[in-house]
Amino acid sequence: MSYCPKCGNEVTEQMKYCPRCGAVLKAEAVARKEAYEKHEKQEKQEKEEKGEKHEKGETGRFWALIGGLILVVLGATSLITIVFRLPSEWRGAFFLVAVGVLFIIFAIYGAARASKRHPRP
Repeated sequence: MSYCPKCGNEVTEQMKYCPRCGAVLKAEAVARKEAYEKHEKQEKQEKEEKGEKHEKGETGRFWALIGGLILVVLGATSLITIVFRLPSEWRGAFFLVAVGVLFIIFAIYGAARASKRHPRP
């Protein structure tokens, strides 16, 4: 017969926890509990870091870049219609095609970055 290291209550070898105080009695259960707490702490830190990045406005730079690119494409389509003396009705079509191409390029770039961060096994 053994005793609880925390309260001194008499316990059996099969017990994992003390029935009186709830203290962990087996070492493997302690190791699992510590690993779980460490994992929870790490997840909490990751969430805080993501929140800090958002607060710093690091994601805002991406949208500013997209907005700038759209303005450049709009200007380029206007310039193309003027230089080549194309009908002004074509301006919208050129703009949509150019923005679509930009979105495809960004999607490919994003997918390439994601695959580098999280490679498949």
